Amino acid sequence: MKNPLGIALWYLYLSSFLGCVELQEISVSDIEIVEPEINETSNIAAVISAYKQSELTTYTFDKDDQTVISCYVISSDEAGNFYKTLVVQDLAENPLNGLEIKIDMRSYYAKYNFGRKLYINFAGLGITEVNGKFIVGYQVRDRLEDIPAALLDRFIVRSTESVEIVPQSIDLKDFSSNMINRFIALKNVQFLESDLGKSFASEAYDKFNGERIIEQCNTLAKTYLFTSTYSNFSSYLLPSETFHLLGVLSSDYYSGSINLTLNSPEDLTLTNDQRCDPILFECEEITSEEGRSVIFYEDFEALKTTADIEKNGWKNINVNFGNERFRKRSRNENSFVQVSAYDSNEYVMDVWLISPEIDLSGLKGAYFSFDTRATFEEGSVLTVWFSTDFIEDFNESSWHQLKGEISIGSRDGSNAIFLNSGAIPIGCIQEKIHLGFRYLGADPGVSTTYDLDNVLILGVEN
Repeated sequence: MKNPLGIALWYLYLSSFLGCVELQEISVSDIEIVEPEINETSNIAAVISAYKQSELTTYTFDKDDQTVISCYVISSDEAGNFYKTLVVQDLAENPLNGLEIKIDMRSYYAKYNFGRKLYINFAGLGITEVNGKFIVGYQVRDRLEDIPAALLDRFIVRSTESVEIVPQSIDLKDFSSNMINRFIALKNVQFLESDLGKSFASEAYDKFNGERIIEQCNTLAKTYLFTSTYSNFSSYLLPSETFHLLGVLSSDYYSGSINLTLNSPEDLTLTNDQRCDPILFECEEITSEEGRSVIFYEDFEALKTTADIEKNGWKNINVNFGNERFRKRSRNENSFVQVSAYDSNEYVMDVWLISPEIDLSGLKGAYFSFDTRATFEEGSVLTVWFSTDFIEDFNESSWHQLKGEISIGSRDGSNAIFLNSGAIPIGCIQEKIHLGFRYLGADPGVSTTYDLDNVLILGVEN
């Protein structure tokens, strides 16, 4: 049984002792932060080279390996748009390489803040590559997993240095897989007009990420902006204006398409209230259908091979001299031409199918139509144009975009229905023209497949 008197005396003694002690406030600023004494032995480029030379799916560094690198944090999960994924690059400015590190830590921004210099000890860690993205994690049997929270300080050591990260300013058309895991800046971009009114990632069909296409005004080159449905800005509406953007360049785990991820909605800066949508050429519609005759018609049924496209008077041009072009295809006893950037390895695949010369002079009314079918839908990248001065040199001719409905297809190959463009008035042109179907896709990137058929012009003679 405890002695109540003894307890009382003890409390009296303790109170008297504390009364004689002058308490002092201790602040965080009084604690000296010392730069860790770490011998940096390698860099990200050498780590990637070691992985490639191993020719293994996943390469694991020995537990006594001395590989230690320094790097800088370029991702932040403060807005919830990254989850247990720490992205680093080798330099604060003009980086050459980057890594994605899997860590079992939420709200890591409080410890590994944006711009923080880190030291990574690779002894016992593994590295793999998925769609051009080099991923580091903790090796468990035959797979990479998140580095356990209890082991993070063993593998990742913070420097006292926290610096400004200078984003690489590049154009969408210059994206390539060797730029993945870098912090970049894009200027003068916009969301597609067809996506306006949508949110970043809270539509009914957004399961884990919202995938919204952005296009750059000067080239109309396109890529995806990925936003997590768990981010704190997923329900924000997409801006209708053009904007500048800062983000982490990455690639989709499944499709391999290059995409961008924001650290915060503040990394998207509106430039003005204007858009850079193309100005479409439009003629006044003539409602009368009496006396219409076929001025031009191509159903591609005469094609035996892709080479026959040009034999029949069409031009099949890859502007950037790549290998991919429109190709002859058949299905259910119907012939058509098809184009896709999938598996082309052309990041900017700009391909034009240009018709033979068509004479519209002397017509008081003319209408143009065509059929399209889209599959493996990743975004709209087919447009239709005409030129009045095209002869042979594509770069020396001027082109005007027409308005016509283009098929929006399925995410797989199941779409079997061709969509008609509708009757497009072109009777006011009154000249000899060439029609042009332009495909501006990318691999990795937006690589929607299109089938084109039944190109028709009906006219009414004066």
